[in-house]
Amino acid sequence: MMMTCINGTIKGYWYRDGYVRTTSTEYSLSNNGSNIHLTNDAVQKNLPEYGKYEKGNKLSYDDLATYIDKHHKKKNKSFY
Repeated sequence: MMMTCINGTIKGYWYRDGYVRTTSTEYSLSNNGSNIHLTNDAVQKNLPEYGKYEKGNKLSYDDLATYIDKHHKKKNKSFY
């Protein structure tokens, strides 16, 4: 979503196509390192495992939906 304000007029734009940022390190309750919690490219791109799971640590909405469908079929969940 993007919000703009020009001359006092506020407009919002919703883009159906987008992406989800991911991290290079698997989440763990015992590890509080910032590289797990910060998905900003400026932080992630300097880590040795950057891009290990998906190119540029980014998934399109369609790719995320496919992953959820494949790995969580029994839970009957959908991204959309």
